[in-house]
Amino acid sequence: MARVKIENLYKTYSEQKINSPDNPELSQNSSWVLKGINLDIQDGEFMVLVGPSGCGKSTLLRLIAGLESVTAGKIWIDEVCVNDLPPKARNVAMVFQNYALYPHMRVYDNIAFGLRRMNKEKLPPESWQDKFLSLITSFLPSQWRYVSAKEKAISARVMEVAKMLQIEHLLDRMPKQLSGGQKQRVALGRAIARNPKVFLMDEPLSNLDAKLRTETRLQILQLQRQLGVTTIYVTHDQTEAMTMGDRIAVINKGEIQQIATPMSVYRQPVNTFVAQFIGSPPMNLLELKYERPNLLIHPCFKIELTPQWQQVLANYNYEKIWLGIRPESFYLSQNSEGAIPVIIRLIEPLGAEVILTVTVAEDSDMLLQVKLFEDYSFRIGDKLNLGIRMEQISLFDYYQKKNVELM
Repeated sequence: MARVKIENLYKTYSEQKINSPDNPELSQNSSWVLKGINLDIQDGEFMVLVGPSGCGKSTLLRLIAGLESVTAGKIWIDEVCVNDLPPKARNVAMVFQNYALYPHMRVYDNIAFGLRRMNKEKLPPESWQDKFLSLITSFLPSQWRYVSAKEKAISARVMEVAKMLQIEHLLDRMPKQLSGGQKQRVALGRAIARNPKVFLMDEPLSNLDAKLRTETRLQILQLQRQLGVTTIYVTHDQTEAMTMGDRIAVINKGEIQQIATPMSVYRQPVNTFVAQFIGSPPMNLLELKYERPNLLIHPCFKIELTPQWQQVLANYNYEKIWLGIRPESFYLSQNSEGAIPVIIRLIEPLGAEVILTVTVAEDSDMLLQVKLFEDYSFRIGDKLNLGIRMEQISLFDYYQKKNVELM
């Protein structure tokens, strides 16, 4: 277990060399894969890096693992700067999206592979006599082969991990004989067996079907809690981010947008990007006119702000503002005053809930998504009045697109 700290990290694939992250060229260069990353991951924490494809989250993971070099900044693992250390000296274990199993090795040997190459002080020593006896008896039936103290320790660890993951019955199989979920458990087993300080997981569930993804997600969480190992998990799936992480770091275009607990990110997104990236369906954003002290105005409706929101906007001086409303923050209103008049364009029944795509009555360009839990019979073309739970809205600066409440 270890604390991982990242300080002012930059990464580019261009040829230029940067001696200091304070170099003014850093802010002018548009080719940065990662720019000014600062992250402090506590011992035993489950940190999720989430963002769209190409945002730099997997690159950050590879930099921590030592698979790529840092352009500027520092990476600390357990109070040791690891910038110049090779991957094998960092004591981290990585689980990849494509499992990365050796196809010519049994499951047992895939799990044992990393153990056999660990630092000598972590396993019993193996003499030349041990190696010689192992070699000359390797062609004999398994019960007659010579087994050194080192190999016995490896075998005990493999069996311990296999039992933990419930894959004891798979140890003699080849990877081609395994299902996707079984391959993923073997890949996890190989990482766990090394007893690393840090787990690095790069979208390990993306190749699994929905049911298996849910089961494996739960298993990873249980293992992480059981082992207490610091874990950095990369995903573009917000469901994984929301359900797995102690904290999540939302990344976009190589920069961290927000670091917080999942529910804090959901309820108080720091800007409009986070607001629309986290949540399914995403948060609705409405461009409205702000009339001091308490009105948000659209040509088709007016929204009266509560005293709490009036206080938040006391120093807001622009005439326009972005109103953010989560789909579940709407409700059907019998009163047209203060409600949004809409027309249903699409209906998605999901059993316990229904998602409606609607347009504002006289503004066909303004699409909203609404999540309702009541059992209503809707038809395309129906007209509704939508009320808003004002305690659940977010307001964003019109120009900076930052959450006014957090500015």
